[in-house]
Amino acid sequence: MKKLGLLVTLTIVLLLSACSGNGGDAAPKGETEGGKKTVVISVMRKDRFLESAARTFEEQHQNIHIEVKEYKASESSGDGGMNMEAISLADVEKYVQSVTTQVISGKGSDLILMSELPQDKFVAKKLLVNLKDLLSKDSSIDQSALYTNILKASQDGDGLYAIPLSFSVAMFQGNTGLLKKANISVDSNEPWSWIQFKEVAKKLKQQGDAEKFINMDPTSLLFDYVEDNYTQLVGQGKPNFDSDLFRNMMNEIKSMYDEGLLSDGMSFDSYQAAFQSADIYSPEQALTVQKGMDYYQKPSASGEKNGAPFKAAYSLGINSKSEVQQEAWEFIKFLLSDKMQASPNLMGIPMNKDITNKRLQDTLQKIENGTLETMMPKEMLPDGETVKKRIEEVEKQISEAGFRRFSDMKVLMIAMEEFNSFMSGQKSAEEVSKLIQNRVKTYLNE
Repeated sequence: MKKLGLLVTLTIVLLLSACSGNGGDAAPKGETEGGKKTVVISVMRKDRFLESAARTFEEQHQNIHIEVKEYKASESSGDGGMNMEAISLADVEKYVQSVTTQVISGKGSDLILMSELPQDKFVAKKLLVNLKDLLSKDSSIDQSALYTNILKASQDGDGLYAIPLSFSVAMFQGNTGLLKKANISVDSNEPWSWIQFKEVAKKLKQQGDAEKFINMDPTSLLFDYVEDNYTQLVGQGKPNFDSDLFRNMMNEIKSMYDEGLLSDGMSFDSYQAAFQSADIYSPEQALTVQKGMDYYQKPSASGEKNGAPFKAAYSLGINSKSEVQQEAWEFIKFLLSDKMQASPNLMGIPMNKDITNKRLQDTLQKIENGTLETMMPKEMLPDGETVKKRIEEVEKQISEAGFRRFSDMKVLMIAMEEFNSFMSGQKSAEEVSKLIQNRVKTYLNE
């Protein structure tokens, strides 16, 4: 369970979804005593970005009050930021259960942070406003300034029910020197499957470098497999974990560790790994990868998806039962404004293309001038020419990202909890798949 807790904690950090407010579960009334319209936002944990955005927005819109409502099971650190130690499985579970129950019952907040919620269930039950209509009719938003590929891939069918304010891109980092020494060639621009990935691992093992292969624990790999195949496993609210599809996934993962093809990253310096999972979660972080490392597409179950998968962050939807939908939309527009997209408190890659490009160029300049503040030793930072090439690579990967990874966090938690007993050899794939199937079915029917 220690690994599971760490995985979910890190997942939440990478999804950039912990935000702020005060608890409670009454339906929004729409007005305060002063005649102001109140827009209530459901979030999981405190976050400086939304808190500061709410204050600035209220200063510019005297007739609207923004209330950020927090759902947490553990105590906050009180520092107004994101505390990894304070985020727990209980927080995730409380947020998912409380908000889902309230919205389905016709209550809930006006704006909802959708990152950990079962968005497909919300859309199927018509609980969210189709923001595509609002976006297309609002001339004050320049859609061409945003990453249109991310917007398009964020749709459910023909509708856009949650708008990401920022996002992360799932990638691998490869040790070019180690791969060249092993005479292994992998095209960084081409998609590849976990089966192809496994063949590369076998070649490394034959050369005695298997222990340096990858820094990834088994539950992280399961997480990727499930999200790659989420529509087949939980499509239209019908679980399909008691299937050969899922059992083959589990067996494939276990075999890679049993055969010594993968390492869980606990026994060696991760910088010595031939490959390691390394999402791009900010323009600055994307360029400070150490010398000798390059970005590669992350393997998928099929190897057929075009473009790197991405994960939306600060993805906001409007409750279809809200009485202040226009005011809620005004706040979303404000969060997409140049000023808020350029906020240092916005975690992730901004949806605004120019803001992202500016941050990439600013980082390049700081690296060239030797003024970049980073924990990485300066001798490990790439030189200016390498960074310029990397900017081109990163911009290409971001602009081509077209596969939205999404899932119900509660479903993932159930799968990962039961999967541990399979990896340890306590239960068979058949037993575990049936347990997950029953637990997920019970949850989805709640």
